[in-house]
Amino acid sequence: MLDFPRWKQLWFWAITLVACLAALPSIFSVAGLPWPAMLPAPKVNLGLDLAGGSHILLEANTAQVAGQRLETMADEVRNALKRASKPVQVGDISIQGGKVSFMVQDPSQVDAAREAVLPLTNGAGLSGKRDWSIDIVNGNTVVLTQSPEGLDNAVVQAMDTATEVVRRRIDALGTREPTIIRQGANRIVVQVPGLKDPTALKNLLGQTAKLEFKMVDTTAS
Repeated sequence: MLDFPRWKQLWFWAITLVACLAALPSIFSVAGLPWPAMLPAPKVNLGLDLAGGSHILLEANTAQVAGQRLETMADEVRNALKRASKPVQVGDISIQGGKVSFMVQDPSQVDAAREAVLPLTNGAGLSGKRDWSIDIVNGNTVVLTQSPEGLDNAVVQAMDTATEVVRRRIDALGTREPTIIRQGANRIVVQVPGLKDPTALKNLLGQTAKLEFKMVDTTAS
């Protein structure tokens, strides 16, 4: 028969007691039993599967991000042309087909117009590639087209901001252990244990950080 030193026996029973105490909150919750008043309040936070709650999958409208970038670029082009050392006279600045374009009234100023807007086409991400291309069409029309890399980078930034805003709004509810994670390029999974009304969660989120979201029906085939 094995004879363990007394200190090992005490250590074994101490670990067993701690493990049992840690499991008590889950046992009482699952069994539906009231928590004994003599014991401290439970600290174990149940997940969505045990505590119940709300689960929402948000999908970002990336087309809105592209549209906002086009509008912002049009405003920046207008201001850049006005600030040029020698103002460039142009016609209306238009947005069409994912591009920003304008016609230079004096063809001799096309190069000056291009130089004025070039700083706006800054590099995208770690690659340093420009997130807008500049083309001259018909000799006097400047066309700026947003690159796929630039748009992807803008979506990532918008999603990072939106995720943080969603997290702050959920934290304001005072719920324990919410799950807020990115899924793919344009989705956010939100799980809030203990929040029984998903409509309240939808109303809380609404439009986030200028990035429109739609609720995704995860039950659809």
